[in-house]
Amino acid sequence: MSARDHFRAHGRKRMELEATLLDQEGRARGVTIRDLGLGGAGLEILDRDISGSAGDELTPDTSVTLEVTTPSLWDPLRLNGTVAWIRRGTPGGRRTRAGIRFEHHDAGTLLSLFQILS
Repeated sequence: MSARDHFRAHGRKRMELEATLLDQEGRARGVTIRDLGLGGAGLEILDRDISGSAGDELTPDTSVTLEVTTPSLWDPLRLNGTVAWIRRGTPGGRRTRAGIRFEHHDAGTLLSLFQILS
C-alpha cells in the first residue's frame, strides 16, 4: 500500500516508551513504542524474545498483547491487538519494526490509554 493510500482513523503521538509484547504462545519480548494512538502503536522489536528465541513467528494478523507500564498507572496496561505489518531488521543493522492494531473490548482499558496519551 502506498503512503498516499494509507490513512489512520486516529492520530499517533511520537514517544519512546519501553513495553513488553506477548505473542499467542505467551512468549515475551522487549519492545520500544515509537508512536502510540487510540487505534494502535508502532513498535521497534528487540532481536530476540526474553527466552532467547528469534522473533520470526510474528507475522501480520498474529494476535498479540502489548503490556505497557507507566508511572501514571498502578498496574501494567494490557492492550490486545493484531500485527498489522512487520518490517524485518537486518543482522547488525536496523531493528525489526511492527505496527499493532488494537482491539478494544473494555472501556476502562481505552480510558487508561487515553490518559497515557494526554
